[in-house]
Amino acid sequence: MGPVCCRGTTPSAILEITMRIGVLGAVAAMAMSTVVVAQRSTAPAPSGGALRTSTDIRCAAEIGVGVKTKRPFCDVVIGTTPAESIAMTIPPHTGTATLRFDLHNRFDVPAPALPLGLAYARHLAVIAVIRPTGELIGRAAVAGDFRTVDNLYDQVLADPRSGGVRAVGPGPAEAISITVPAGVSSVGIVGTRLNLVRRSGEEGYDTPGRPVALVSRVRVEYRPR
Repeated sequence: MGPVCCRGTTPSAILEITMRIGVLGAVAAMAMSTVVVAQRSTAPAPSGGALRTSTDIRCAAEIGVGVKTKRPFCDVVIGTTPAESIAMTIPPHTGTATLRFDLHNRFDVPAPALPLGLAYARHLAVIAVIRPTGELIGRAAVAGDFRTVDNLYDQVLADPRSGGVRAVGPGPAEAISITVPAGVSSVGIVGTRLNLVRRSGEEGYDTPGRPVALVSRVRVEYRPR
C-alpha cells in the first residue's frame, strides 16, 4: 500500500513514513514465508476415517462478537504458553492435523471527530503456533493499514443489548493454515511482536501480556482414530 498523505504533513515526513512502511513490508514478507513453507510441507492425511473439524478453543481474552459476521473474536496475546492466549485441544486422531484460522490486525478505532491524518496507523503483527510446552510449530504474520472504519473487516459488539461497539476492531482477514505434527494433542496461538507506524513515529512491542492481533474461525481438521 502507498504512503499516507494527509493535510499538514511535510514532504520529508511523508518520505520517512514511506521508508518505514517499506521496511515493515519486507519483514512481513519474511514472516509469511514461514507459513508458505508450512503449507507446502503438509504431509498427506492418512487414509481411513473421514476428515473431521473441531472448534473447541479457549481464549484468555475473548473480545466479543462481530456486528456483521457474528463471529467471536479473540485477542492473540504475547506469551510463552497456550493458556496465556489461545489454547486448542485436538481430539484423538491419526497422523497430522491442520490448524486453520483467520488472522486480523487489531486496530484501535478512534473517535469520529479525530482528523483523518491522525487516525492513520500501520500494523505488522507476528504470531506463533506452539505446543503445550512452548515449542514452536509455525509462525504467521498480518500487515495492514487503518485510516477509517471502512478499513475494518467488522466491528465488535461491546454490549449486545445496547448495540454499542468496542474501541478496537479487526482488519481484513488473512487465512492461515499450519500443519500440526502427528502425536500433538493440543496447540496454542500466541503473540510474538507488534510493529506499529503512526504519523508520529514507529514503535515496537514484545512485552508479555500485550495483545497484538485478533483471530476468528479457529478450527482444526483431523482424522479420528
